[in-house]
Amino acid sequence: MRVHAVATGEEFDREAAGVVCAVVRERPAAAIGLPSGRTPLGMYAELARRIDEERADFSRVAAFAIDELHGVRAAHPSTNSSYFREHLTHHVSLRALHVLDCESEEPEAECERFTRLIEEAGGLDLAVLGIGVNGHIAFNEPGSSFSSHARKVALDGTTREPYAQHFGSAEAVPAFGLTLGIADLLAARRVLLLASGIAKASVVAQALEGPIREALPGSALQRHQELTVILDREAASGLREHASG
Repeated sequence: MRVHAVATGEEFDREAAGVVCAVVRERPAAAIGLPSGRTPLGMYAELARRIDEERADFSRVAAFAIDELHGVRAAHPSTNSSYFREHLTHHVSLRALHVLDCESEEPEAECERFTRLIEEAGGLDLAVLGIGVNGHIAFNEPGSSFSSHARKVALDGTTREPYAQHFGSAEAVPAFGLTLGIADLLAARRVLLLASGIAKASVVAQALEGPIREALPGSALQRHQELTVILDREAASGLREHASG
């Protein structure tokens, strides 16, 4: 496990983009799992800058959104389909971007289709993850089996809460999501975990230094042999041993 605690947002974004670019340099046709949310926005902007400056080339990369809401139209501004159109594909030229179909009436078949796409790409070279305040990774909520694969899941209230402003109320947020499973994420050749803010300090410390348990899905990452963690100082503040500048 390599844990880097950085002092500024700019450093955070550069470090994160640097890990992604290193994977693409090693394998120009890499398959990369990507998260949504606020934390990786600066990383996506930094990737776009490097591509504009011809310091990186993602034209052969296949990206896979690691999760998606279910039971909502794809054009809704809170879906990952909309998120990645706005923050990634408008700025970064990719060979392909694959997103789970949030409108699918057959979610099990949709998850199987998505899994096959990853297999056809040779498996994930890198999975970029955030972590929820309840310890979820992708939409794998507390209690998810470490052997779980892509599936439809019920979303925890803390996971739904950030979406409330976009749906009008917490009750209006979709109750279900589609997600890669913990086993799918751990199968990636490398994993990059990103976390920022004091609200993540406790869960980061538990996930990286506490017991490995299904009640805290992020703790499964301790089992990965190629895990890089990038934190800001606040998110790293609860760590006892791992943080390095």
